[in-house]
Amino acid sequence: MTHVIPRVRRIARAFLRSSADADDAAQLALLAILESASTYRGEAAVEAWARRIAARTILRYARQQRRDGAPVAPESAIDEEVAQAPHQPPFEALPREARAYLDALPEAQRNVILLHHALDYSIEEIAGMTEVSPDTVKSRLRLGIGALRKQVRQDIAIGRKRAS
Repeated sequence: MTHVIPRVRRIARAFLRSSADADDAAQLALLAILESASTYRGEAAVEAWARRIAARTILRYARQQRRDGAPVAPESAIDEEVAQAPHQPPFEALPREARAYLDALPEAQRNVILLHHALDYSIEEIAGMTEVSPDTVKSRLRLGIGALRKQVRQDIAIGRKRAS
């Protein structure tokens, strides 16, 4: 369980702005993992199983916080999650940090991009976690990636440079 804790904390920080909320969500996710231990069937790696439970719990917590009016957005944890993606593009070439581009997206698009590209969830898994149809997930991915590309192209066109 100790090797799962840092990953759960990173996921929580990626989806929640407040450090206190991220800590609360991580604790809830760890409790959910422990409570679900009896349902683990060994069909996947323990880490993947725990990550799935953590992501669902944290997304549920983030939705509740949003309904209650709390700010929900990423901190520097997004960069950690994106940096851990298997086929990482050269982020150094971007005019701004990846986090700045992701912050500018609507929350629904940002969340599916993080879940799909940083955490390697399938379209169907994301649909289940976010309680929307697979077509909605695909649409959010397409629109979000299009918006990211547009932001980068605009920054390049105006000659924006990354702050050193």
